[in-house]
Amino acid sequence: MGERHVVSDFDLFGGLHCETSAVQKVFAYHNLPVSEEMLFGLAGGIGFIYWHMKPMPAPLVGGRGGGRYFIDNIGRRTGASIQAQRTTSPRRGHAMLMDRLAHGLPTVIYADMAYLPYMGVPEEAHFGQHVIVVYGVDEDADTVYISDRARRGLTVTVEELRRARASEFPPWPPQHALFDIQLPKHLEITPKIVREALGECVKGMLNPPISNFGLAGIQKWAELVPKWPRLFLGKNLWMALMNGFIYVETGGTGGSAFRPMFARFLGEARDMLGRRGLDDAIAKYEESARIWSGIAESMLPDAYPALHRAREILWEKDRVFLAQEPGAADRLQVLNRELDSMQGEILSDLKHAPSFLPELQRNIVELYEVEKDALKALHSSVG
Repeated sequence: MGERHVVSDFDLFGGLHCETSAVQKVFAYHNLPVSEEMLFGLAGGIGFIYWHMKPMPAPLVGGRGGGRYFIDNIGRRTGASIQAQRTTSPRRGHAMLMDRLAHGLPTVIYADMAYLPYMGVPEEAHFGQHVIVVYGVDEDADTVYISDRARRGLTVTVEELRRARASEFPPWPPQHALFDIQLPKHLEITPKIVREALGECVKGMLNPPISNFGLAGIQKWAELVPKWPRLFLGKNLWMALMNGFIYVETGGTGGSAFRPMFARFLGEARDMLGRRGLDDAIAKYEESARIWSGIAESMLPDAYPALHRAREILWEKDRVFLAQEPGAADRLQVLNRELDSMQGEILSDLKHAPSFLPELQRNIVELYEVEKDALKALHSSVG
């Protein structure tokens, strides 16, 4: 007989960003209430990256700060100890998970989203640092119980979880990683800690280590967008535009490249710090959020029927994933097949990219100015 370890009283589901929502659930399960937005701000808040290397078919455009220290920052600033435990052995990785579950501990792990059927992403869309909470494994029933960003609990088979944890696809294989989270008895987030987090966020945007990051990265993005048809040919241009939309809106950002999350964090920080001057920064980031969504829309514009329909499909996939109503996995596959069947029409629409990319560029330039003003307001309030 196999083992069965299920945390029966775990009932925490949903979320905006995979990392902050997973850690927030562990905090909440142990009666340490804190908002996902607060954890997001403490972890690094907003940022910007434009990254492309020759082996990459399309650029990575990201709006989050904190880099590889994102989860570490949450631990450091909340008094928790959060240690990633990795192994090259699938057997050892499974045993580590089962041991934690046997002690009644919902466990945060890395997994490759391409191997989680409920996500409905294409087979080639590997990302090995998707973060989920496993709160139970029943080996005889061949069932793993998962909390993700969806609004209800999810299940996969034991083999599907093993595969998702053992993925070796670059650039970030999961390495069977799980997080050993040791929580403080009382959660105390001080004004000093919040100011520190805000200061690091401002520094990362204004003084990035290279010009692909921060405000300078947004400028670089604006400069490069009109060149995309020459830099990314055919299907790669489609990937640049589709992935760009996903990175902004539906890829676990809470929408609008994390800016609404960050604005709500600033609201909590204002109340904690007593800095009414943060109201201006909040308004600027709310304006930035609207521009980010405009950028995403202008990547797949209404004027071109196939690109417009592609955008509708991406929104529908997001809705289906988050709701996880009966038949969700099948519906996601139907939507994937429709998107695949449209490739010829999409590539035909992309012949017109030089006509619509200037608007995308103008939106990015406007974004740069608004984010520059937002950072100025933020710096003057907490600097």
